[in-house]
Amino acid sequence: MLEDVQSSKDTRNIDIDNVGIKDIIYPISLRDRSKGAQHTTAKITMSVQLPHQYKGTHMSRFVEILNKHKDNMDIHNVGSILQDMRERLSSHASFISLKFPYFMEKKAPVSNIASLMDYECEFGGTCSDNGLDFILTCAVFMPMF
Repeated sequence: MLEDVQSSKDTRNIDIDNVGIKDIIYPISLRDRSKGAQHTTAKITMSVQLPHQYKGTHMSRFVEILNKHKDNMDIHNVGSILQDMRERLSSHASFISLKFPYFMEKKAPVSNIASLMDYECEFGGTCSDNGLDFILTCAVFMPMF
């Protein structure tokens, strides 16, 4: 049996500022006003800040948290995901970022034919004893006619 190094006591008294997973591609489901839900894939980065008594964390815990919340990844759920990360990984602060395409049906101005347009969206946040910070961005293509 392998030794659990991450859970062993660290005597150096050094906090870990940022430990986590970066750019994992993961399927998610978002709330969609017109369809109820929209399935897409996101590039996800998750990290936590750890107190000095921990040597590290198990990276699989991040994926377990993703799996727990994958069917409800939306702006209303970010706070609970971040809090879940803090509790599960015994951290001072947590961070998450999700970048994903979001599809909306749009009608062409001349032909009036409907088709799907993709918008590059990103949301994320941090959670600490100071509260929750949340950021939402969306890139919208503006045609030059």
